[in-house]
Amino acid sequence: MAEGLAHAARFRGCFRALPRSPTLAYTSVMTAIRTDSRDTALAWNGLSLTVPGTWHPARLGLRHLYLEDDQGPVFEWKWRTGAGRGGMEAALRALTPKHRARAGEALPDNWLAALNDYELMPLSWAQEGRSGLGAALFDPASGMAAVFQAYGGPDGPDRALCDRIAGVLASLRLDRPGSPAFQVYGLTFTPPPEFFLSAFEFLPGRFSLSFAARRRRLDIVRLAPADVLLGREDLAAVAGRAFGFEAGARPESGQVAGHAAVWLASRQRARGWDAVLRALGRPGRLAVLRHEPSVNKLIGAALTANRPVDRAWLADVAADCVSV
Repeated sequence: MAEGLAHAARFRGCFRALPRSPTLAYTSVMTAIRTDSRDTALAWNGLSLTVPGTWHPARLGLRHLYLEDDQGPVFEWKWRTGAGRGGMEAALRALTPKHRARAGEALPDNWLAALNDYELMPLSWAQEGRSGLGAALFDPASGMAAVFQAYGGPDGPDRALCDRIAGVLASLRLDRPGSPAFQVYGLTFTPPPEFFLSAFEFLPGRFSLSFAARRRRLDIVRLAPADVLLGREDLAAVAGRAFGFEAGARPESGQVAGHAAVWLASRQRARGWDAVLRALGRPGRLAVLRHEPSVNKLIGAALTANRPVDRAWLADVAADCVSV
């Protein structure tokens, strides 16, 4: 049950995933988890909250956030927009098969205060020396149904963790109509209108988000450490690998958000053979990758579409990808 809501940190949507960059030898410094106590803002596909700096996303789903610290899992939230009160009841039933969890356990008062705007059905479980305490929820204002749980030892989450969870629950917000914000794994980004999250991937040193809208795909990539990547090959070669361009693609230097950048294009001419290939189902692609030395990261965006891409539009989108 401890893994009850967890899914893999990789989701494959309606598009083929971006190609992976060559494997690098990462050191502990490159992949270290934060151990400071400062609170951290997280935003994921319509959900935003503030968590202790020692917590980090260990697993993600389209509408699923699973957090751990250096001791293991601490908090999990899974939600469905527009699911209604029936969605809350279904979420509770899904977590209580064969008496592995039970309904009706009292929640701490500070949790109830933070969840005052929700209808809720508490739940708890204990199994193999671990336990969880949480609730299935319904938000009458938005129609969202959700389920969350805090993880603990045999006797449940301790008082200190319960107090931290109360702060997390109080900070939790759901995006209203409009493009949802993302702030996770050192990157903050809000996609353009009409684009919705279709796929994502996190590997050490690489985080990518893919969005879909009317037969267009927008890919956002954050790569690190930049000095290691650029010590192996130049920025154009890294961009080509990151966005899946063929070896013959000709790079063009430029700037995005005040940083050195490289552009790559495929089938972008409005007429001629490029237009024929797009009409035959081979879409074009325009990509840009920039180097931010101050944070030692490479950040970029690419749009795949069946018509030429507006370069100024893509430059603005890429500039909206900000390192945090």
